[in-house]
Amino acid sequence: MKTLIVEIIEPNRLGELMTASRKFCDQPDIVAIGTGDIPGSYHVAYQTQECIGANLTASLGDLIKTNGYEIVLMSATTLGASIAGPLAILLSASIITEATGITDDSMIERPIYGGKAVARYKADTWPLILTIRRKYFEKDTLNGQTSSIPLPVSAGPVKLVTEKIEKAEGVPLEDAEVIVTGGRGMGGAENFSMLKDMAGYFPKGAVGASRGAVDEGWVSPSLQIGQTGKIVAPSVYFAIGVSGASQHLAGIANAKCVVAINKDEEANIFKRARFGLVCDYKNVIPEIVRALREES
Repeated sequence: MKTLIVEIIEPNRLGELMTASRKFCDQPDIVAIGTGDIPGSYHVAYQTQECIGANLTASLGDLIKTNGYEIVLMSATTLGASIAGPLAILLSASIITEATGITDDSMIERPIYGGKAVARYKADTWPLILTIRRKYFEKDTLNGQTSSIPLPVSAGPVKLVTEKIEKAEGVPLEDAEVIVTGGRGMGGAENFSMLKDMAGYFPKGAVGASRGAVDEGWVSPSLQIGQTGKIVAPSVYFAIGVSGASQHLAGIANAKCVVAINKDEEANIFKRARFGLVCDYKNVIPEIVRALREES
């Protein structure tokens, strides 16, 4: 099936989308968003610096109709979400969002009911707009680079007035192998410093937060994990002072091992945890940090 990837130039995202595309074709085309070289081998590569979804919709729609693309793949990110819906409306296309699996017979899987169940879909009309959740597909090896041709983008309805770039420290949450997350049970912003100390002892460690901690203003919204935040899939996930609301559990559904520390033995997070400690985190985290320091 003729497949088009639409994504920013970022190797991890492109690698995951390339893996997903293998379920539909041998070599997809791509619309690469951003500047610089495009890693990987594509049949045809288009490139644009326009990064506002609303301004890309018309150009992408024309490209898809002209070339007869049947599958359009993008990551389930803020940018992907801003493109997928309007594009599906413009093309009267089928759309499936937040896909977490694609079978060999092109059956598409996505979580429902906050991750408590998995729905399976089979598209029979084209084109199909498909957004892919991060970290659910292994990254394909991106060999070489592909030369691109410009994608014509006319003036769109949205104008960028100002832009504030937040410099991310450390490993992005989506790529972290170990995540140390604090919830409202942390009690205050100052207590997140010990979580940063703990995460710093892991080569690919990062600090996250529940929505409760973000709503309290203790940490940046960029650290929020859950259905309305980042979707993560680390090897080890420490949930400290996190109650375990269904929206938060939806964001860690693919975590391999969850370790919960909470004073409330009835906290919902223990139902998801492989290991759990019912205690005050202030009595445990310093000991974990001390042990990590001795081993490093």
